[in-house]
Amino acid sequence: MSNFDFATIDSSRPASLKQVFAISSRFAPIVAKTLGVSGVKINKILRPRITAVIQSMEPNHGVIQKWFKSSTCPKAILELIKTEGLSEDKPKASKKAKASTKKPKALKIIAEPSGTVITPETAKAALEPEAPKQAVKSDVVWKTTSKATEFDQRLVILEAMQSQTSEDVQTIKTTLESLVVSLGGANL
Repeated sequence: MSNFDFATIDSSRPASLKQVFAISSRFAPIVAKTLGVSGVKINKILRPRITAVIQSMEPNHGVIQKWFKSSTCPKAILELIKTEGLSEDKPKASKKAKASTKKPKALKIIAEPSGTVITPETAKAALEPEAPKQAVKSDVVWKTTSKATEFDQRLVILEAMQSQTSEDVQTIKTTLESLVVSLGGANL
């Protein structure tokens, strides 16, 4: 322990983060007894909430020193602590959700036979809706399109756009070659 006299520090000076953390650690067991919290929730949930409340109050050094001498937690701090999720009761199972009238649509890519050029229009036309897949439980519907499927769809569209761009570049190159030949220039 340090023998430093904290009374020599100006009491109007803002409290440091170490002081805020120390006082929240000091109040955590006191507040835990008051709210009936035990176990891991004290350090994982309650203490960070107490720290946030103390930081929002922007205490100065003098207030922190007064709190260190106190054996109880001030009512102002107790009133500001959020108590959601701190009870020891286990969450209740939710009731069965009503069936929605809208059905999610999944997108499916139809593979084009090799040798054909895929344009952006044909790539978009190749995407057609697929019936939604159901999970093992009939009351739970899982998201039917995965990230891999979305990525594959985007990749097909990008490949089609790249193919169209390549065709456009080839057309421009052919036109330039014919223009150079008609002007009597060198062959590209």
